[in-house]
Amino acid sequence: MSVGEKSVVFLLGAGCSYDANIPISKNMIDRLEKLLSDTYSDDLLPLYKYVKCTMEYGCNLVGQDQNFNIESLLVTLHALSEYKRTHLYPFVYGYSNDLLDLAGTNFKNINELIKIIEKELPGWVTLTSYKAASYYKNFERFQKELTFALRIFSLNYDLCLENNVDCTIETGFFEDRPWDGNRFIKSEDDEEAAIYLYKLHGSIDWERKDDQLRISQQHGIVPDLIFGTDLKMQAIDPYLFYLYEFRKYVLNAEVIITIGYSYNDNHINDLIRQAMEYNQNKILITVSPTGNTNAEKARIAKKLRLPTTNDRIVIENHTAKDFLEKTLTVEYIGKQLPQSDLPF
Repeated sequence: MSVGEKSVVFLLGAGCSYDANIPISKNMIDRLEKLLSDTYSDDLLPLYKYVKCTMEYGCNLVGQDQNFNIESLLVTLHALSEYKRTHLYPFVYGYSNDLLDLAGTNFKNINELIKIIEKELPGWVTLTSYKAASYYKNFERFQKELTFALRIFSLNYDLCLENNVDCTIETGFFEDRPWDGNRFIKSEDDEEAAIYLYKLHGSIDWERKDDQLRISQQHGIVPDLIFGTDLKMQAIDPYLFYLYEFRKYVLNAEVIITIGYSYNDNHINDLIRQAMEYNQNKILITVSPTGNTNAEKARIAKKLRLPTTNDRIVIENHTAKDFLEKTLTVEYIGKQLPQSDLPF
């Protein structure tokens, strides 16, 4: 079957940049724990250990999968920092004495731990050279073969794609002007971009000042990033716009390709599940190295609350680098599409 303009949409997770030596969440946690142990062992390290153990205990208590990572940690810390401003505060006034002791007056240690993580995070995902991420250039090769613009949605903050393709990427920014969602909508007089890139969680080169979002080349900025389900759903652009666009394109696509995505974001999973239920012929391709493809398929189906015997979930047991360099072609996508009945 021919591959059309709306046939395929991509979703990139942290595993897509792993081959470029950008750490995944587990590696970030390891780096954070070393930093706290080396520099903040007397105050912030005990607080961190308490929060981590309590989060893991809470997951076990309700039978949830263990999902302690840098984002879930920041979600919890942000929620704790807002403890007196949440409408649930009257119901949970009795915080444990251990937390009150470790958090400090007005939870100042909570806020300090948040600042440290958010300060270190851009450095963790910034490369001095993007040569190791050159496999991202295969998105450009695939787009030229396809001849239609690609819609790529990324959960990553890094710049691996932007620094490895020579084609036109639309990100919503033009020169020093603020972000403009209208740039994702092509008019008859506009030249179409080769790739439309939607960074669902922000980017390390985004800076928000005076309620305007711009690209910044300066070092040491506080990048505009969001963490966790509640914060990601905030009614502020570009994040709200990007979620709407993601919903629209996964609904229309015949093939959804996730690369290095862990399926741990519930709001993203909800939109994928809705799209799979909307079109019973839609194919979900997951690119991730795994020791057991059947178990991985069952895990993803459970995460999406889809039947575990779902044959529309395809596992590509490859790294992102191998898949982009050796597998991704228009012919490959065409073979995944439902075949039209031939006339007699």
